[in-house]
Amino acid sequence: MKSPVSLRKVDDSKVQLLYGLIPNGTITVKIYDQNHTLVQKDRIFKREAFAKYYDFSLLSPAKYNIEVIENSEVVETFELDLRSNSYEPVIYSKVEKISNNKFKLLVNSLLPTDLSIMIFENGQLVHEEVVDNVNGFQKLYTFSRFSSNPNVEFIVKSQDGFRKLMAAK
Repeated sequence: MKSPVSLRKVDDSKVQLLYGLIPNGTITVKIYDQNHTLVQKDRIFKREAFAKYYDFSLLSPAKYNIEVIENSEVVETFELDLRSNSYEPVIYSKVEKISNNKFKLLVNSLLPTDLSIMIFENGQLVHEEVVDNVNGFQKLYTFSRFSSNPNVEFIVKSQDGFRKLMAAK
C-alpha cells in the first residue's frame, strides 16, 4: 500500500512535501543532484500528518531528484529542474494610428536590447529596420503609398525572445 505522500513545486525554487496520514515510522527525504550525489538527507519523526517545504534557491542550477522513503521503501519521487531559470524579457510596446498614413510606435525595455521592427500592409512587408542596444524609443512612421483603409500591422522582436504583433486601428 502506497503512503499518501505528495511532492509538488510551489515556487520557482521551492518544493512542498505533504504527508496526509500518520507516518508509520521514520520518514527520510533524500535530495540528489544530477550526478546522483546526495545533497541533503532529512529524517522526519512525526506522529501526525505534516507538510514541509524545501528551499532550493541557494543551490546551483541543475536537475535535482527528491526521494521520500518510509520503512526502507521509496514512496514518492520528484524531479526539479533549476537549469531553466531564463528570464522573460520585459518590453512594453504600443502602436497608435495618428492619421490614415501616420503611425506612432512606442517601445520601452527594462534592459538594453537589439530590436527588429517589421511593418506590414495587408500582409505585405513594407518596412523593416533594426535598432541596436536600446532601452526604448518612439518613432512616427509616415507612409505615402498606403491604400485607403489599409490593414497595418507592426511586429516588434528582440534578440532575447520577445515578439509582439500589433494591429493599428
